[in-house]
Amino acid sequence: MSASSEPEFPKTTAQCTFSAFTNLQQRPSLLTDIRLIHLKPMLERVEFLGGMEGSITRMLVSQFTQILISRGEFVCRFGERGSDMFFIFAGVVDVLLPSENNNDAATPIANANWSGRICVHRRGSHPSVQVGPSANDITRGELPKKSEGGYHKVNEHKDGDFFGDHGLFTNGTRNAHVQAQTSCILYNLSRESMELVFARYPEWKWKVLPTSLVLSRADMMNERAERVKEKMAQVRWTRAHSLQSSLDHLAVVNKFKKIIIRPLSKELSSVTRGVPVQSPLHIFWLRLMVFCTVYIAIITPYQLAIDPMDRLTVTTTIVNVLTLISEAAFVVDVWFSWHVKESKTTMELYEQNVYKKERMLFDVIAASPFYGFLTVFNCSSRLKLLRCFKMLNLMGYLDELSRSRVANELTKFSQVSLVYLLVVYWAACAYLTVAMEIGFGSEWESWLPSKALEISDPQNPSSAQLMLRLLRGLFFATTAFVKKARNIAPDSASAYAFQIAMSFIGLLTMSFVIGELASLFISRSSLEVGFRKNHITVKMYLERVRVSDKLKARTCAFMATLWASHAGLNYDELFADMPREIRSACVLHAVKIPLNWFVMKVIGPICGDADANVEAFALSLAEHLHFEAYSRNEDVITEGRIIRAMYFVTKGFLNMQSSSLLDRPVGLRDGSYFGERGLLDCTISAYTVTTARACDLFL
Repeated sequence: MSASSEPEFPKTTAQCTFSAFTNLQQRPSLLTDIRLIHLKPMLERVEFLGGMEGSITRMLVSQFTQILISRGEFVCRFGERGSDMFFIFAGVVDVLLPSENNNDAATPIANANWSGRICVHRRGSHPSVQVGPSANDITRGELPKKSEGGYHKVNEHKDGDFFGDHGLFTNGTRNAHVQAQTSCILYNLSRESMELVFARYPEWKWKVLPTSLVLSRADMMNERAERVKEKMAQVRWTRAHSLQSSLDHLAVVNKFKKIIIRPLSKELSSVTRGVPVQSPLHIFWLRLMVFCTVYIAIITPYQLAIDPMDRLTVTTTIVNVLTLISEAAFVVDVWFSWHVKESKTTMELYEQNVYKKERMLFDVIAASPFYGFLTVFNCSSRLKLLRCFKMLNLMGYLDELSRSRVANELTKFSQVSLVYLLVVYWAACAYLTVAMEIGFGSEWESWLPSKALEISDPQNPSSAQLMLRLLRGLFFATTAFVKKARNIAPDSASAYAFQIAMSFIGLLTMSFVIGELASLFISRSSLEVGFRKNHITVKMYLERVRVSDKLKARTCAFMATLWASHAGLNYDELFADMPREIRSACVLHAVKIPLNWFVMKVIGPICGDADANVEAFALSLAEHLHFEAYSRNEDVITEGRIIRAMYFVTKGFLNMQSSSLLDRPVGLRDGSYFGERGLLDCTISAYTVTTARACDLFL
């Protein structure tokens, strides 16, 4: 075969045979193989898709489309026509039914009328064909839970479930809303894709169609059986309503229960069952543990190396009380962290369990309450340093606090600085502890601290003496870490060993801090570096193609404006990566003033008092808006040319002028719009709109 860049058809019998064998031996798509591993177990649970041949399954999976759904977005709506089937790969969706006229009396009837028609397909079980109400449907007196927005939640689907399978074979409408409770990853199988598989494998088609007919007949039987459920639900709701009416006479008791008993019992029961992750109580507890951990990491070495604080004064009493509270919080934290439960609102933030055995081991060591009691048996008080094992979990607490939001460079810098200062402080306390064991020196100009820093009366130490002890230890630590102060040689072998160990720890600590700060600087300046590289590339390209100096100046002005106004970001590309509803909400917020002004002047008189229609039009218009940035002295619209778009001004100032209609230019600022005639049809512009300064427009 030819090795040229243009493809050629085989010309000889040998070439045809080689091409045929090559196509037959070509491996399938890697994406299809990966999806087949994840989706084949779900396909086996579908009654009419189970037992397929490998080739049919592979072709069917290759027709699947992956869909990303954000929290709160509707997958399908009640009453709309749909011919797609959905498989849930990750996430949770709610099955909702609309309330009829928001009437409480009609609510249970509506729920009973539709709840039986929502088929739940759980993983690990095949869907069963039900042709009548079950015993649980008749005897159960529960009513569906009412949710916000006029909908009633009747069911929910999780990862491994599927829904919408009847739409593949029928032309009916959706019988419920399906809304994403969390961010979801769905796989979509359309009727057109199913028809392609049927055309390729007609034998399998005649095997599937009878099963679909049985399911359709089962639906008809279920609709008849729903009438029985409707009557039973109406009777139970009437009884419950009468019972509630009789209880309303006890107004004082009910009010007391509502205000005091119920909220208190609810909070206690929720704490007993477990606190939802990333809830306000969980965030408060994480912040408390960060404070207690840092406090214990500071006060414990201080008591061992500088001041035991065993005297009875106001300051020492406050410090000891805070120490006891922190130690008690360590004990409670073991139970609290073990009983933190998963929250559906934050399910997508956690791919695995964050409370691992290593973290639990450090919590148990730090929470063991016998360190204070061992001093009674003349054990070393340094066992209290085991409390500082909690510091190994400090970064875990900080990561949990920033899990639901994007941590900026300032937050990361503060965390690195905190760890660095604590290590320096520990080195200072370790130096003073070694000095207490070896003995104080006779003069200031020595490796050991002077005897002037030795506390003669622990019950009444001098504040100046305590401060000098702390500063002497910090001087040693900074010398060992930074290597920029006077380094006095030790006097003994043990002091030499300690000096070498502290110098090595200081080297590792400084390397870690420098690496973290360098990564912070790179991440902060990476956007500017990338933009400058693109700027240089554009300038080199313009010089290579030899464009005019005027065009070069316009290009440089645009690049400078893009960096000065938006730090080089292209907001339209950012909007393109967002889910449709989030993008529409962001655009609607950005163009709120000019869009509302346009709707009020142009669309409002057409729609009359129909506020819903006006809001729907504004939302639909926001979905199709695109962002554009203009530098100064650029023509957005030119007189005499055909305009095909309308512009909303969100930032900047423009001049609109016309040689035939205007005597002087008209200013347009943020909140204005122009080109509305181009929205309806392609017309010739009678105006020229020029930017007076850098502008942000949506069109």
